[in-house]
Amino acid sequence: MAEEKLLFDPKSQGATARRVLVSDSPRPFAPAFTEVGRKILAILAKGPKYPAQIARELKTHHQTVYYHVGRLQRSGLITKLESHDVRGGRANVYTLSSDGYAVEFDVKGEVLPSISAATRSRAFGNFFNEFVGGGTFNGWIVVGSPSPHGPRMTLGRDGHYAVQLGFALGQFVRLPTAFPVKLDVDIRAEKLERSNMIIVGGPRTNVISAEINKYLPIKFADDGSWTSFSDDRGRVYESDFDCMVVKGPNPWDESRTCVICAGVTGAGTKAGILALTTFADDTLKGYRSGRWGGVLRGTDLDGDGKVDSVETLRRL
Repeated sequence: MAEEKLLFDPKSQGATARRVLVSDSPRPFAPAFTEVGRKILAILAKGPKYPAQIARELKTHHQTVYYHVGRLQRSGLITKLESHDVRGGRANVYTLSSDGYAVEFDVKGEVLPSISAATRSRAFGNFFNEFVGGGTFNGWIVVGSPSPHGPRMTLGRDGHYAVQLGFALGQFVRLPTAFPVKLDVDIRAEKLERSNMIIVGGPRTNVISAEINKYLPIKFADDGSWTSFSDDRGRVYESDFDCMVVKGPNPWDESRTCVICAGVTGAGTKAGILALTTFADDTLKGYRSGRWGGVLRGTDLDGDGKVDSVETLRRL
């Protein structure tokens, strides 16, 4: 037995929907598989018609059309809209029962918190699966405190870039009941190190970045200034627009996951956030699961002095 469901087209303006008859087997839709049946459905998709009108359009016998209309009606694909007296008899007008039909397989599917989330990046969702699996956010977004803190008493000035990350994550999860953003100093104070963490900002502004730096395959130079980092081949990156993104086990609890997005400067961190959100499909191309590392560089395509695009320099 077919049932009606909504089919959303995320690429359409306003995410339009069609009402579609769905079954777990093609058998209920067998009348649509004949050439005449298919043509009748195509004609009715343009508007209601009498069988006689359909016969003239198909240039075939009325009885042939009546036969196929009967089969389509019994299958639920078309329905009688109204009847009229015509030349002493009754003539029925037929219309489509739904906007289409489909066979649905027994698969798990995806959790969509909202219709607009249908446009979300699957690559992004796969990369952050440990954080968004099941439709609830599991972890913390960690940003540098805006107050002087750490050995060099620096101030976090790139935490606002996490807003873009929050928009992207929000396509996969319901609104968290607990505020999901923590300052780096609060992670230590509240003993939350053994959690899934998305760490935004480099060691100069985020003390959690500084603490896990030695465990990363791409490391900032631990010379006190944190003004450059090097990859696994020893190549050094020190441009203001350079950034690293690394995913791996949490060093305090390897059953948990850490993702760090850290630039040499705030502009570099912004480039990393753009890479993970706006350009996720390109940045994370080929990613399956587990550890990942990438070196990225922000670019200014429109010449306004702000990062608006990203290129990948190295994938580990």
